Amino acid sequence: MAAERTPQSISREMHDRLHPTIFHPRYYHLSRLKKAVQFVIQKYIQKGSCDVMVDYGCGSMPYRSLFMPYVKNYLGADIALNQAADIVLDEYGRLPLNAASADVILSTQVLEHVTDPQLYLQEASRVLKNQGLLILSTHGIWMYHPDPVDYWRWTSAGLQKIIHENGFEILDIVGIQGLASAGLQLIQDAFLFKLPSFVKCFFIPVMQLRIALADQLHSRNNRIKDACVFMIVAKKS
Repeated sequence: MAAERTPQSISREMHDRLHPTIFHPRYYHLSRLKKAVQFVIQKYIQKGSCDVMVDYGCGSMPYRSLFMPYVKNYLGADIALNQAADIVLDEYGRLPLNAASADVILSTQVLEHVTDPQLYLQEASRVLKNQGLLILSTHGIWMYHPDPVDYWRWTSAGLQKIIHENGFEILDIVGIQGLASAGLQLIQDAFLFKLPSFVKCFFIPVMQLRIALADQLHSRNNRIKDACVFMIVAKKS
């Protein structure tokens, strides 16, 4: 969930996630994540079919503009420090919403930050209508990134297991960045913090192009097993 965010940082983060440049250290990663979100929208959300979507742990709500043509009411929910949130979670991270009040729960890069993933998923299930959709992405292979904390990493099987055990039927899974690509991403990040700014201007684009090229080695099935990020679509069962 989000650490303190100002309007300026919210706007910058939203722009970077939707429109990263080749000089951004997450250029390929963010580009693929956006495509995965667009794929899920086109496949699972019909225009006008969603009355209420809750972005649970919303951060800067970077994908709001992608969902808005399909959603009547988009609610961002986060801790009180996030000025972008429409609704504020309680001290346990629970939603101040009635049971069975949402058609879709969106959760992008949140699960690794929550104290109790089972409670988080149970709360998502509680708020969803019967047959409602959970669209969730979280990290498999990734560096430590507290926001404000960072607790968990998932294998594909482990993530599917905990989602299934908390009231959901898995409909689809997309892996973003396969094993070779993820390895190069970690190598880039290991060196990045030690390089002067003028070197980063050359280093980042070269590494991002290599990361993109390495990802071509992996099939969709490879990425479902090993990936930087797993995006899961699940139905409340």
